[in-house]
Amino acid sequence: MRPKNYLLILLLLALTVFSANAQDVLTVMQYNLLEYGNYQSGFADCYETNNNTQRKDECIRTLLDYVKPDIFTVCEFGATQALLNDFVRHNLNINGANYWKTDNIINYAGSNIINHIFYDSRKMELKKHVALRTNPRDTDIYELYLKTPNLAAGDTVKLICIVAHPKAGQGYEAARRAQMQIAMDYINQYYPKDNVLIMGDFNMYSASESGYKLLTQTYSNPEICFMDPLAYIGGVGEWSNNNSFTAFHTQSTRSYSEECFSGGGLDDRFDFILMADEIAFSYNHMRYVQGSYKAIGNDGHHFNMSINQSNTSVPADVAEALFDGSDHLPVTMKIAVDVHLGVDDTEAESLQASVAPNPASDKTVVHFFNPTQGQVEFGLYSLQGQLMAKESNHFDNGSQQHELSLEGLTKGFYLLQMKHDNGWHQTVKVVIK
Repeated sequence: MRPKNYLLILLLLALTVFSANAQDVLTVMQYNLLEYGNYQSGFADCYETNNNTQRKDECIRTLLDYVKPDIFTVCEFGATQALLNDFVRHNLNINGANYWKTDNIINYAGSNIINHIFYDSRKMELKKHVALRTNPRDTDIYELYLKTPNLAAGDTVKLICIVAHPKAGQGYEAARRAQMQIAMDYINQYYPKDNVLIMGDFNMYSASESGYKLLTQTYSNPEICFMDPLAYIGGVGEWSNNNSFTAFHTQSTRSYSEECFSGGGLDDRFDFILMADEIAFSYNHMRYVQGSYKAIGNDGHHFNMSINQSNTSVPADVAEALFDGSDHLPVTMKIAVDVHLGVDDTEAESLQASVAPNPASDKTVVHFFNPTQGQVEFGLYSLQGQLMAKESNHFDNGSQQHELSLEGLTKGFYLLQMKHDNGWHQTVKVVIK
């Protein structure tokens, strides 16, 4: 007889194969380019001598080749159309590629640096670009649609990417919150049930900042909220200069200050990609791939250190590109996209679940989308395949929650297997601390 864990592993492999066959995956990358092409005298001490675009382009090409994003959003890009055109020509449409597209600059705020987006036009197109007049820089909203097999019949998937770069520094928390309020109000009015990502250099020092809480918890319409992918793995808290969050920091890549580049080593989490719950729970044919969110080059061992110092988590040329290209790390995530939009909804639906807090201690809450009302069973298994606990309950359709008791279980990793009486199932990793 085969051991129990063998059957569980087979089940997980089957789920993985099914998911891979049924879905395409988009890779999203957000990067603060550190005053790219902005050499205005006296501004942030960034000049052509210490931050020239030729060297930065070499670094960017190395990073793009390593990550291979489908959507690439940026902050701190010099606000000229000629620079934008050159960027695409020198870094994206190279080596035979001709499919990268962008949009014209909108700059109501008149800032020297702006946000922008670049995308693979083989997979998607830009329908609309709206810039919200915010201070000190516009907040840019890009409405993309995917080129799905049934696009000619009007069947597609929409993705909204919002790029924001609020004011930096301690003491500007209220200004950052005000900018996020404007963005949230716009989402509430135009995209309340759409797949939305909000990303950028938010300059937020902790999860207790009012701007972060507005995005994730306290907006007036509770249906409009964003989920932080790091909430799944304990990455939400007081990030600034806190070595407990070493694995999640994104700024700075250098341990020493050098005019344009901030120093001090990795000790802040300023760079984000947050997702609407429509993506977290796959309401609209898009789903966050759990575990895919990363700060490129952060191996969890560079607190207050330079990113290229004894870093084996990425190739050496990538570590050097991170060090020289900017004082921020790029952040990335993957989104699975259901490309079979022509089938009946009952064929496409399945349970989609997450657990928070995770890691947890005596209890946690399972958040899941229930395609139709019915009985859902929750089975918690050890990694050896031993059933540790089982609970069952009847749920209505839609977004649901279930409190899961973890009392009496030892610290470690477990697998939560959910089964619907209609045959749908989902497996989620649970960490007990």
